[in-house]
Amino acid sequence: MAGADVVIKKDMGITHAEFLRLLPRVLNGADFQVTGTTIIFKDQDERTLIIELGPEGERRIALMRIPRTMVSLTFQGYDAPALEAFLTHFDHSYQRGGG
Repeated sequence: MAGADVVIKKDMGITHAEFLRLLPRVLNGADFQVTGTTIIFKDQDERTLIIELGPEGERRIALMRIPRTMVSLTFQGYDAPALEAFLTHFDHSYQRGGG
C-alpha cells in the first residue's frame, strides 16, 4: 500500500514551454491538466502526480546562458517501486545529450 505524499524538487535546465512540450513523452501520451504553472496527472491506478513549475530563470556559466526552472513533483498514492520507476523514466525523458 502506498504511504504519505512524497515531494521531490528538481533544478532543471529547461523553460516552461520545453518542459510542457516533452511532458506527453514522460506521461506516455496520457491526459493531464495544466492550470497556470501547475500540472495534474492521474493514472489508471488512481495515483496522482502534481507538478509545480517555479519561475523561469537562467544559469550563467561564463558567456553561456542556460534556462533554469525549479520543478516540484508531488506523488500521491505511489508505492516505492512505482515512484522509483517513474523518476527513472522522468529523468531519462528530460536528459539531454552532450559531447
